[in-house]
Amino acid sequence: MRKHLERLVGMLSEIRTVDGNEIDLTLTTNGTLLAQKAQMLKDAGLKRVTVSLDALDDANFKRMNDVDVSVAQVLHGLEVADKVGLGPIKINMVVKKGVNDQEILPMARYFKNSPFILRFIEYMDVGSSNGWRMDEVLSSSDVINRISAEMPLAPIDANYAGETAQRWRYLDGGGEVGVISSVTQAFCQDCTRARLSTEGKIYTCLFASTGHDLRALLRGDNSDAQIASAIAAIWGQRGDRYSELRSQLQAPATVPRKVEMSYIGG
Repeated sequence: MRKHLERLVGMLSEIRTVDGNEIDLTLTTNGTLLAQKAQMLKDAGLKRVTVSLDALDDANFKRMNDVDVSVAQVLHGLEVADKVGLGPIKINMVVKKGVNDQEILPMARYFKNSPFILRFIEYMDVGSSNGWRMDEVLSSSDVINRISAEMPLAPIDANYAGETAQRWRYLDGGGEVGVISSVTQAFCQDCTRARLSTEGKIYTCLFASTGHDLRALLRGDNSDAQIASAIAAIWGQRGDRYSELRSQLQAPATVPRKVEMSYIGG
C-alpha cells in the first residue's frame, strides 16, 4: 500500500468538482490495515470504502488472495470503518467455481441484517494475468439461486442509471445483495470505467493488457486543457469489446433482469 495514503486522499479531497460534478472519493481495499487507517482516511476526506473479502474461512480466504492475514482482521477493519462513518460499505466477493463457491451462503448469512452490502462478482480475467478459464466461472444466476433457495430474494431497481451491480433484496427485510455479471452479461457498450495503473498508464478496458502513458503527459509541459483534451481523445478512440467478444464463448446462464436496468463496467 502507498505510504501515508491519507496524505494522498487529503490532496485528492481538495478537488471538489470535475466539470461541475461533485467528486465522490472512495477506496477499494483488502481491509488488512483498515482498522488502523479508517479514522485518518475519514479525516482526510474519504467518503466511503469497498472491501474485498472472498471467504469467511481463513484457509479459503488465503487461497484466493495469497496473503497471510486472518479474516478476523478484515472483519475488525469493517467494524471500525463503519463506526467512523465510511459508509455505506460494500463488500466484494469474487466467486471462483470449485475454490470458494462453498462460501456463498456463509457470506450471505453473515452479512444479512447488517449495515454492509455484499456483492458477488463473477471470476474475471482482469488484465489477462490470472490464468482465467471459463469453466471456473460461476454465473450470477447460480449465486442468486443458491441464496434465494434458503433466503428468498426479489430484484430491485438500480440506484442510478448504469449501476454496475444488479440489486436483490431479502423478502424478510434483511437488507440486500448485489451481483456483478461481467462475464455472463457483458456491458462494453455502456461502460464508462477506466483503469489507472501504478505506472501511470490508463487502460480503457478493465480487461486490457495494454494502456496509454499518462505519466509522461502529466510530467510534460502541458496545460490542464491539453491534458484533458489528450485523455478525451484516448477515450473517444476506444473500441474495447473484450467482454462482448469473450462472451461469444460457451458461457453460463445469465441472470434474469428487468428491461429498464442497465450496467456499466467496474
